[in-house]
Amino acid sequence: MDKVHQNDDLSRIRNYMPDRIKRVVDRISPEIAPCLEELRINAGMPLVGVFSGFDRFIAEDGSFTSQPETAFYVDREEVEELFYRLCEHSIYAYQDDIARGFLTLKGGYRAGICGKVVYQGQNIKGLKDISSVCIRISRELKGCAEEIFPFIRAGRNDIYNTMVISPPRCGKTTILRDICRIISTGSEKADFAGLRTVIVDERSEIAACYRGVAQNDCGPRTDVLDGCRKSEGIEMVLRGMSPAVIVVDELGTRQDAESIRMAWNAGARIVATAHAYDIGDLRERPGFGFLIDKGGFERYIVLGIQNGIRWIRVTDTYGNQLYHNDQTFGMYDGVFRMHCHGHEVFGEAESQAACASEA
Repeated sequence: MDKVHQNDDLSRIRNYMPDRIKRVVDRISPEIAPCLEELRINAGMPLVGVFSGFDRFIAEDGSFTSQPETAFYVDREEVEELFYRLCEHSIYAYQDDIARGFLTLKGGYRAGICGKVVYQGQNIKGLKDISSVCIRISRELKGCAEEIFPFIRAGRNDIYNTMVISPPRCGKTTILRDICRIISTGSEKADFAGLRTVIVDERSEIAACYRGVAQNDCGPRTDVLDGCRKSEGIEMVLRGMSPAVIVVDELGTRQDAESIRMAWNAGARIVATAHAYDIGDLRERPGFGFLIDKGGFERYIVLGIQNGIRWIRVTDTYGNQLYHNDQTFGMYDGVFRMHCHGHEVFGEAESQAACASEA
C-alpha cells in the first residue's frame, strides 16, 4: 500500500488537483513538505517542487530527484482540469484575474498560469490553451518581523517610512505582511499604539483577498484595496480612507515612485518593498533617486544570503547599521522562520539560494 502523508501546507490545495497529481502530492514526506515554496505543473513535463533557491523533480512515489527521466510526468488534460478546478469551473467569474496571469485561492495561495494570450485591441482579454500552472504555497508567519519592528518605530504613534529590499524569493512580502500586522494591531512589547493602515495590494499577495475577505492577518485597523495598480490605488485611498500608513509591494515604475511622493505630501507614511540587491542598486533606477536620498525613505530592511546563511540588515537613510543578524546566531524562531533549511534535507551543496550576497 502506498504511504500517504497528511501535510497541512499541501492539504489546502490538494482538492484542486487531478487524481494522479493528488496521489503524488499526498506521498511527499512531511519532513520535506514544509520547505516547499512552489509546485510547477507543466503539460507534458515533469512535476517540479521549488524550494528556497533550488528545485527538484517529483517522482511518482513523492520523492525528489534531479533526474527528469525518473520523475512523474503531467498530462495536458491534467493541466486543463487543474485550471478549471482553480476557477471553480467558472472561467467568466475569474476573467479579470486570468487576464492578469494569476488566480488568488482560498487560504492565500496563488496560482500563476501560462498559455496562449488573447488580446482585445491593445489589452489582454484572457488566456486559452493553458499549458502550465505554478502554485505558490502561502505561509503566513506571524511574528517574523517582531525583532526588527523597534527599528522602524518612530514613536508610540508613528513609524519611519520604510523600504524592504531583496532579490526575488528572499522573503520581502512575508516580512512586509507581518510589519503591516504589527502596525495595525499595535505592540505592547514595542510600546506602539497601532495605526490606521491601508494595503494597496496590486498582485493580491499581501492580504490575499478571496471574495473580498483577506486570507492573511494584516491587523484589525487595515483596509485592503485589492487588484489595483499602485499608482492609481495610492491616490484612491488618500482621497477616501484617510490612512496613517500605506503598505505596497514591489515598487518598480516611475509612476509608482511619483505616487509615493504624493502620499508623503499628503502626510501618510509608506512601507514598501522593491526588488534590488542593495540600496545602491535601487538608486540607479529611473525615477527612484528622490525616494532614496535625504527626504525619502528613512529605514531600509535588506534581506539576503551568503554561503547558504540568511541575513537581515536594517539601516537608516545615511547607511548607519541599526540591526544585523543571521542564522549563525541561532535566530531561527525570529525572521529566519521564513526560510526552511533545504540543505538539511537535500545536501548543503544543492541548497544555495539565488539571493544577494552581502556586500
